[in-house]
Amino acid sequence: MQNPATNNTFSRASLDMSYSLLRKKEPQLALTIRNILFQKPLDKNSNQADNKNTDVFTVSLDTFQVRKIVETLMLILNESSTTHTHDTTSLFRPVLIQSIINEWTVLAKNMFDEYQQNKD
Repeated sequence: MQNPATNNTFSRASLDMSYSLLRKKEPQLALTIRNILFQKPLDKNSNQADNKNTDVFTVSLDTFQVRKIVETLMLILNESSTTHTHDTTSLFRPVLIQSIINEWTVLAKNMFDEYQQNKD
């Protein structure tokens, strides 16, 4: 879902899902993510459809916020994994959550790498 060119960009769907997942456990952080969706999305390539579902946004959060996002999403994933329901949508929920966690983890890793480079 992320733009492969830069790892601090997230799709509208990823940010929206992150907001939905975080809003009960971390409302302030969820609101911060939701506010990103009100920013101007990055310009699209000429071959991309002019559709809000193809919007991509630059995420500028601090390392503590990104860490808290990953930790909370992992907690939600854990809770989701222990809940046993036979609803078909709930079967895919852990996969979606893991995908979102992976995206935020990539951002966290890149932030750490950038910090290490600037430190040297």
